[in-house]
Amino acid sequence: MGKKNSVEKMILNIPSDLKFLGAVDAAIQDLAREFLFSQDAINDVSTALIEACSNAIEHGNRFSPDKRVVVTLTFNGDAFYASVKDEGPGFDFSNALVEDTSPPELMSERGRGIMIMRAFTDSLAWRYADGGLYVELSKLRRGDASGEPSE
Repeated sequence: MGKKNSVEKMILNIPSDLKFLGAVDAAIQDLAREFLFSQDAINDVSTALIEACSNAIEHGNRFSPDKRVVVTLTFNGDAFYASVKDEGPGFDFSNALVEDTSPPELMSERGRGIMIMRAFTDSLAWRYADGGLYVELSKLRRGDASGEPSE
């Protein structure tokens, strides 16, 4: 039976290698189901978090084998919260805070990450601390896997 009102926290410490993104996705999928998130909400959270982790590995840590990505997942009855921390130099996120309404190049594989994370979450923020960049995101639970609206 799902846990609507308890809180669970999981911390994943992964190498800077894209092959570990599957482990992050599996953790999200399992925890979100336990908390009765709808499959649509689970897919949204997974998409945004995998994008954040990919950016941390590629752009933050530059695939460096001696750097790690720390992913913290927190679920409660009403929301999912996550932070992704890399050990890289970061980027100027002041421009990322302004919503860009221009469409990205359709055939481009670059430049969509922030747009994707913003589209699939309810909040998105960046901050520097502890020698790295944190990407923090959240997704509110609207309804649940049982089909009942959340309160």
